[in-house]
Amino acid sequence: MFSRIPSARRVETQRLLSVVAIPFAAALAMGTAVLASGTAVLPTAEGGGTLAFLLEFVKFCYLAVGMAHLSGALAERFAGGLPAGLWLDELGEERSPATTQSFWDTFPNHVDGSAIALGVAVLCWTLG
Repeated sequence: MFSRIPSARRVETQRLLSVVAIPFAAALAMGTAVLASGTAVLPTAEGGGTLAFLLEFVKFCYLAVGMAHLSGALAERFAGGLPAGLWLDELGEERSPATTQSFWDTFPNHVDGSAIALGVAVLCWTLG
């Protein structure tokens, strides 16, 4: 029998921002702060310049996000997810393993988030 490709029913903007925009902004802020402090100027010049240095920060941030979403996918799929301690968590709600259908209901779910983040990390590795 043919297996259908899962389709999302809604886009979760907060998770999409946490996968795409926030790691990029954090990497640029960290890289710019390090370069502005002057402590990495000489090693940066030896290592390929400012762009290569910033790409390393971007790659590091996206690798971290990719691994976090990958572990989140495992936790959500097998244990019902882990409470993040955010205001979004429903207080006192009992968590149960996600069904196959509910796991794919939102975009990006944790698997999508991990794929996006690791894809950007590979792109940075290719460019740098």
